[in-house]
Amino acid sequence: MAVSTSELAEVGERLLDAIAGRDYARIAECFARDASFRVLTPGPLREHTGPEEAAERYRFWLQPLENFEVLEGDATTIADRVRIRYRFRGRDPDKGWQLNEHTGYASVEDGEITSLILTCAGFRPTAPPA
Repeated sequence: MAVSTSELAEVGERLLDAIAGRDYARIAECFARDASFRVLTPGPLREHTGPEEAAERYRFWLQPLENFEVLEGDATTIADRVRIRYRFRGRDPDKGWQLNEHTGYASVEDGEITSLILTCAGFRPTAPPA
């Protein structure tokens, strides 16, 4: 059964809201039990399965950052997928201010992400906010 564009966008917006709030339980709720989560980073390709592993990957990225904020983001339907894109920054206690951007493409069934392929720009040094 085809997923409606409104359902795709809704799942993408839920994930964006959970990321902005660093709410790892809500991040996990966006993923299906056997969801595939593949992340291409400037380092290795990382592959995760299920909601707990997806939430833990986000925890690894986001939890250490002080003054974390999502600067911009959107969820846009592209045929039967949703593109989820967001840029965020925060202060790493060891490395200082960092900027990063993720862009991903998700497949959705029954209101949950079944597959997310994400690219990560990597944490890049940046100036502190004005």
